[in-house]
Amino acid sequence: MVKLYLFSLLAIVLALLVSLYFGFPGDPGYLLIAFGNTTFETSLFALLVASIVLYLVIQLILIVFRWVNPWHLIRFGRNYKENLKAKSRSKTIEGLLYFTRGSWESSYSLLQKGMKDSDASVINYLAAAYAAHQQGDKEAWMSCLETAEDKYPVARSTINSLKAQLLFKSNQLEQCVAVLQQMKTSSLNDASLLQLLKDVYLKLNDWERLEKLLPALEKNSVIDGEEAELIRIRIFMENLYRISNRRADFSDVEISTQLEKAWKKGPVSYKQDEKIVKHYAEILFKLDQKEQAGKAIEVALNKSWSDLLIKRYGELDFGAPHRQLLIAESWIQNRPGNANLLVALGRLAMRNELWGKAREYFDTSIDVSSTPEAHGELARLLKSLGEEKLANEHQEKFVKGIGAELPSLTMPKDLDKA
Repeated sequence: MVKLYLFSLLAIVLALLVSLYFGFPGDPGYLLIAFGNTTFETSLFALLVASIVLYLVIQLILIVFRWVNPWHLIRFGRNYKENLKAKSRSKTIEGLLYFTRGSWESSYSLLQKGMKDSDASVINYLAAAYAAHQQGDKEAWMSCLETAEDKYPVARSTINSLKAQLLFKSNQLEQCVAVLQQMKTSSLNDASLLQLLKDVYLKLNDWERLEKLLPALEKNSVIDGEEAELIRIRIFMENLYRISNRRADFSDVEISTQLEKAWKKGPVSYKQDEKIVKHYAEILFKLDQKEQAGKAIEVALNKSWSDLLIKRYGELDFGAPHRQLLIAESWIQNRPGNANLLVALGRLAMRNELWGKAREYFDTSIDVSSTPEAHGELARLLKSLGEEKLANEHQEKFVKGIGAELPSLTMPKDLDKA
């Protein structure tokens, strides 16, 4: 293009020289243009020169325009922006890669750099918040989530869900509940939300609110029937404990009445469940309602046998050892080889100061199953009776077995001292 321009310029100069040589200036001609009251006149030679100059100027402008094309500048600007975006995107991707590897510090730093891009998404903020949490920087992850909530209001539910999870992991349980309760108004059937609410209430020991939440947990299949029943049992047991722990507000008699009402309201199956019955009996025992505690265990054992309950029945003094011994001896008829029952009978015989019968029950229990408890009880009985050598043999077996701590029982030696 430049060559063509130079060639044209050379041709025009040559033509001008030729015209000058052949006398064109001697008779330059005359041009008059009239338009209304306006006239324009010039010589043909001047018009020719002006046209040539104008043509050259236009050509020069066109050449410069082609060299410095504004579209090239626009394209350069666009490419520059795209490169910046690509760099930001690569920071985000690199940050997410570090995230998957658990390199939280590097991940957080790169994801933050990626946030500067106009195309940054809520993912940057969520991932950065989690990475900051893993580093223990609460201020940083809270800031990430608050900024994300401002920039991406459409994703508020997801952002709050992560906030609640991080608060739970940070043991900020009350704040977690506040966030979840706020979310619950707009996401009544969100399974993940309900699951987290359940976990928070369990950790807070908030049985009252957990009981209210239970229908929703079952309706939305967050928990199965087995887990729901375990939660109901726990709620029932905790309710009994809560009632028993209100001595500052009620007398022992009033508490016992409330306990009895709560116990009667419970399902029939609970009155045969060994863990629930044991829990209830121990609560009554601590309230000095020993007779009621013993009867609760007796009712349960009559309906459904439990080695755990018979063991506890022998360990605790319910204040009626003679009646207890008679009841327990009625059970041995159907379970003559039950070692736990035999140990319980031996302990009840001890409370009734029937040393020979107690020794017989302990011996029989050892014959059936050599348990540490039986050896321990027989050892201290024999020692009180003066049979040191045999007592030491059983004591050695008790120590080797390292059984449970032996309950407090009346010994023959104690009577001698009295």
